[in-house]
Amino acid sequence: MIIKDITCNSPIEAEGFRSALREAGIESDIFDETNSKVARGILDKRIEVLVKEDDYERAKKIYESYMAEQQNVMPWCPKCGSENVEAQKKKYATTRQLPRILATLLTFIPIGVCTAQKFVCNNCGHKWER
Repeated sequence: MIIKDITCNSPIEAEGFRSALREAGIESDIFDETNSKVARGILDKRIEVLVKEDDYERAKKIYESYMAEQQNVMPWCPKCGSENVEAQKKKYATTRQLPRILATLLTFIPIGVCTAQKFVCNNCGHKWER
């Protein structure tokens, strides 16, 4: 039996995804900081959800729909799970936009403002972007 993995960005995201898989009847396991080499989940913030190869394509579709659904849900802190978060807009420096500007000039696509949604947890102080 071949096992494939889908990488999640936090333990909370992985648990939510695993719950969605369970509802769809797909067996899964989490490969994270408790059973990976040198506490990988803590060091690089990635958690792998393992599924059988036969269920992999279905699991990928479930993951995509789960993540799309999460974008519409009130944000929560990936570190502590709190919903007491504050949203901020962050504009990138011009030097970070340089590749986009060059690509725009080459393809004649209008230049837009490069922004990302930034969140700060009011409970633990964790900062992240979405």
